[in-house]
Amino acid sequence: MHRIIFIFMLLSAFAHCNLLSQEVRGVWLTTNAGLDWPEKNTTVEERKKALVNMLDRLEKAHFNYVLFQVQANGDVVWDSKIQPAMEQFTGDGARRLDYDVCGFVIDECHKRGMKCHAWVVPYRLGTAAAASKYRKNHVGHAIYKHPDMCVKYRGAYYLDPGLPSVRKYLIKLYKELLEKYDFDGINLDYTRYPGNDFPDSGSFRRHNPHKLDKNDWRRDNINRFVTELYKTVKKIDRDIIVGSAPIGTYKNVKDYKNTTAYESFQQDPGAWIASRHHDVIIPQMYWGEDFGFSAHLSTWVDVADGQSLIVGLAPYKMVEGKWTASDVIQLMKKATAVKGVDGVCFFRAAHILGDDKRVKELYKYLVDNPPCPEAKTMPHNEKPIESVEKFLE
Repeated sequence: MHRIIFIFMLLSAFAHCNLLSQEVRGVWLTTNAGLDWPEKNTTVEERKKALVNMLDRLEKAHFNYVLFQVQANGDVVWDSKIQPAMEQFTGDGARRLDYDVCGFVIDECHKRGMKCHAWVVPYRLGTAAAASKYRKNHVGHAIYKHPDMCVKYRGAYYLDPGLPSVRKYLIKLYKELLEKYDFDGINLDYTRYPGNDFPDSGSFRRHNPHKLDKNDWRRDNINRFVTELYKTVKKIDRDIIVGSAPIGTYKNVKDYKNTTAYESFQQDPGAWIASRHHDVIIPQMYWGEDFGFSAHLSTWVDVADGQSLIVGLAPYKMVEGKWTASDVIQLMKKATAVKGVDGVCFFRAAHILGDDKRVKELYKYLVDNPPCPEAKTMPHNEKPIESVEKFLE
């Protein structure tokens, strides 16, 4: 009997579990500066009512996946002992939250059958001026509380990914979040270096035992963090989905010369997938065919290797650029028609629900055209087990 159980467990470990049961229609719900929610100088009841209205309208447009931003610039929207509560919610950087924001958002999403994922921004800390608002906070901002872990770069501060202490700090922070709340997943944003000239020569000298070149060393630092986070999350609850929203171009293909995740920002989501320390990727493909949308989409399908792949789209370009609703719709159709793509995610909520004529046109299309009821994830390529007998000795 023990042998049967063990064989089942062993084979299960080599079987890909599709974590998405239906085609995803997702949205990033931004709290940074209250871009989507909440509006500043409003009461708790007004904020709750506004969120309920947003989710009702998203539900009408068949959204089933919400990436809720719980961290922006070293500040968060839960009662943390590690980072201060976001001023956007408290009105004063010294204050605590006066209601359970995450609990409220999760409950309201789940009431509508929506998955709610915690959207986090690990390394970015913002400017000193922004952080100074938290000087009197009982928790304190990392720029002032942990200056040894911070690096100033182009007018803003970042946690240095090359420091083991930074990995430990972030893992503790996200462990606190996921032990406290019933999020369906955690999704990493800006999990990369901010630029090739990032001034990290000190940590490069001190924490490079394998003498890697700087780009490989940087990628290894990010990979180590992602690996440790994945293992930590799965110890808390194996059903929590771990994912990220990487730069929309992994590596350039053909004659395209885009900014890339791998070369420009030392971000290697391909390694995260290959090592099975990721359940889903949502590349931010915020351009059209002029920058190789279809060519790069094909690359992402190959990189995902059967893990869940959701395509990030940019309706904000209807408001901040010259895109039409038709431009967004055509990219959505292209993405969801591809085998191995499990759906799309839009940046951001205000550009789905706003009053702009083009935004309203897109919203009407989404209301009238629900997503496919089933996901299309492909099985990934596992190495077959020649025999299980050797494991039974």
